[in-house]
This record gives sequence, C-alpha cells and structure tokens, in this order.
Amino acid sequence: MKRIAFIIHGKIKKKQDVIHRLESTFHDGYSLSFLSSEYPGQAIKLSFNAAQEGFNYIICLGGDGSLNEVVNGVMEAKQQNPYLNVKVGVLPFGTGNDFIKTTNSTQSLSGIKKLIDENSFKEIDLGLVQFKNKAGVDSSRYFINITDIGIGGIVVQKIGKYTNTLGANVGYLVAIFNTLLSYRNQPVKAVADDFAFEGRVKNFVIANGKYFGSGIGIAPDAEINNGRFSVVILGEVSLIDFLRLSVTFKKCKKVTHPQVIYKTAKEIAIDSLSAPQPIDLDGEFIGFTPMRVKVQPSTLNFLC
Repeated sequence: MKRIAFIIHGKIKKKQDVIHRLESTFHDGYSLSFLSSEYPGQAIKLSFNAAQEGFNYIICLGGDGSLNEVVNGVMEAKQQNPYLNVKVGVLPFGTGNDFIKTTNSTQSLSGIKKLIDENSFKEIDLGLVQFKNKAGVDSSRYFINITDIGIGGIVVQKIGKYTNTLGANVGYLVAIFNTLLSYRNQPVKAVADDFAFEGRVKNFVIANGKYFGSGIGIAPDAEINNGRFSVVILGEVSLIDFLRLSVTFKKCKKVTHPQVIYKTAKEIAIDSLSAPQPIDLDGEFIGFTPMRVKVQPSTLNFLC
C-alpha cells in the first residue's frame, strides 16, 4: 500500500473541500495523512516526521516557500536515515508557484495521482546554503529553486503586504517596482569554482530552476539535474534598462546587456563589501550574507 502524507498550508482557501477531494481521488489502496502547517517552519517538522514514519510520498499543498520547508524536512530525515525512499511532489496553492514552471509538473489532483500510481519521478539537484540567520547565528538550509541577493532579498522582506491585497502576479510586480525606485546597487565579491566577480549588483541569482518572482524566467539555461547552478549577475543595470529587460525575462530568454552576466557553478561564496545583504531563498527571507552555496547533485526524488 502506498502511504501518502499531504502537507497542507494552513491558509489555503476551502481547506476541508480540498481534503475531501483528495479523499475522493485516493479512495482505494492508499494510506493517507493530512497535516496542516499553521506557522512558519512547521512544514519542516511535519515532513520530517512523515518521512521518519515511513510515508512513501510527501505532497506539498502550497507555494514555493511551503515546498522549501517540505524539502528541508525530508532532507533532515534522510540525513538520519539515508535509506529512506521518499518521493516529494507539489500541488500549487501558493503565491508564486515558480518551481513547477521549470518541471512542467501537474497542477491537478488526478495528475498527481497518476504520477504516484506510475511512480514517475526524477532525481533532482538541490542547493545547500550556509548563511547568517535573522538573529546572526550561523545556519544552513536547502533550496530547490533559486536563492539570490540584491533586489530579490529586499522584495521578499516586504512582499506580503502587496500580495495579500493585490494578488501574486501584480503584488510581485508592485513590490519589485517599489524596491527598484529606492534600491542602490550593492558592492559584492563572489568566488566560484571556475569564476570570480567583484562589483556592484542589482541582483545576484543562483538558480536550480528557471523562474522566480511569480513567473520571471531569470535563468533560461538552468537545469534541475545537471549538477550545476545557473548563475545570473545583474550588475550596474539602470531602472530603465531593468524594466526594458523584464519583457525578455518574462519570456524566459537570455538578454543581451553588458551588465548582465551568465555563468555556471557547483560552489560559490558571496560576501557583501558593505552591510550584510538579505537573502531570498525560494521566495522567503531567511537571513543575511555572507553566504556559501554548494550543489547537492541528484539528491531528491521529485514527482514529475
């Protein structure tokens, strides 16, 4: 019997209706558990416990932030027991839902059921970030999609007040635009396994997936299972240029601009040459630079 744990973001609309639909979809031959995440970080604990208790499939019902927590919970469980056989999947109920744009994952209950029935998954890469948390304590955390500093870090600090009133797509755009109006490019130093960079940046992106910011295709060359990050550096890009380039970013295509640099890396260390910079990790504000990022190749079984 296939055991499935559904980790449900506590704020999704009509939660009980969703649970009833899941029960109707998975009505025979499955053992189901419905676990609700009510506060930040709880999904890590819930998915850790579910993996430890032997659930074969852990499905996140939420956005990229919720998926990040589920992934971290599963990885903590696997660190204690490397032989755990767990597949992670997602049904998008969040504001961004960017990771599934890269994987072309299903967005339907029947689709996720088919993936589980056929045991259809890929072994995908993750990134492991070492950083200073909000209290200044050395910390580490996995990401599945993208981590970045610059305007991305500032945006995720204040995104909630926009998306709650304007919706995801408009809210992200308004938050980005308001940040751009006041943001001053910050000096950073980055050293990777095969390149180095020092200069002022508007955004410094380390990508496993292609999209962030509710559909901005910042890293067209990113692959989730090639053992390398796609690195995109937006240097001294003006506000006017950024707005012009955003049309191409939304199409998930590379831009041609002397201050936009595309690289790849397995490992990269980034230090701010001014004040510590806030870090965006899968759409969540987690802490500050300095940060050290290392790819974890083929480390997660993801339903797709």
